[in-house]
Amino acid sequence: MKEPFDERLPLLEALLFVSDKPQLANRLSQFLGKFARRDLSELIQQLNESYAEEGRAFRIREIAGGYQMYLMPTFTHAVEKFLTKQKERRLSQAALESLSIIAYKQPVTKADVEHVRGVNSDGVLASLLERRLVSIVGRSQKAGRALLYGTTKDFLEYFGLKNLEELPRLEELALPDERPTADGQVELDLMANEDSATPLSATEQDQVEDPVFDGQEF
Repeated sequence: MKEPFDERLPLLEALLFVSDKPQLANRLSQFLGKFARRDLSELIQQLNESYAEEGRAFRIREIAGGYQMYLMPTFTHAVEKFLTKQKERRLSQAALESLSIIAYKQPVTKADVEHVRGVNSDGVLASLLERRLVSIVGRSQKAGRALLYGTTKDFLEYFGLKNLEELPRLEELALPDERPTADGQVELDLMANEDSATPLSATEQDQVEDPVFDGQEF
């Protein structure tokens, strides 16, 4: 005859699932009701047996005087690789600021980005180029013919945008170059750039990676 379901099992599982460190038996027992301290080892054993039967990727074990869920060694390498990739996808605050400037002012020079941010942006732009979120789209027609940057298809994919028209309105954003005007309002120096681009040389074309400028593909 099948034993009746113990309603404490899913609660114990939930408590351990959300715990980022081992939980003492006394602490767990406070939430599990009468006789929980006495029955805790048996409850954990039942959970581990069910995990094994179902081929789950984790178990519960006693660590440093408490109990904690842990990943089975078989899955450790794959999970570490997955988490590393997830971390690599995250953007720093500096990268987000620079992307915002490029997205709204493009085509934009490095000097334009640095003017708005107020700091050197060499490293940030190099990182964004490497991650293919921005690309060199041409050269400025102004003196010096500085390289111009624009966003790419990968930029749209990263932020889940169909095109640049889906970017939030500037007034919805808290971007870095906010300046109070005479009437106390905040003015953002992120209006569309009036600079225009000249074609790149064959060598420079090698640096371009699917740019997206003003919603159009090059």
